[in-house]
Amino acid sequence: MTRFGKTLLAGAASIALMASPALAEGDLLQPGDPAAPDAAATDTMPEVDAVAQLQALGYSDIEPIEAQGDAELEGQSTFSATNLDGEAVMVTLDTQSGTVIDEQPADY
Repeated sequence: MTRFGKTLLAGAASIALMASPALAEGDLLQPGDPAAPDAAATDTMPEVDAVAQLQALGYSDIEPIEAQGDAELEGQSTFSATNLDGEAVMVTLDTQSGTVIDEQPADY
């Protein structure tokens, strides 16, 4: 057997070894399989409950503020709230990850 043939055989054996556990458990799903996740559904994470997340982070008196510009399209929500120091603030939350993006003093 040539050196190329041996390399090709070794590569094929490696692939078979890596795939064998999934094949044995029946975990390989094909597109169109009813059990396969929808590609569009796996591209986006579910949004967090923004108010509950802000409450968990210690904010109170939370009121949504209408999104301006592309903020809503980018998965962000802005709220007026009171922070842990008792200060009135405007807080922007990433609705995908639940992290605070920005906190500014309220202008009212």
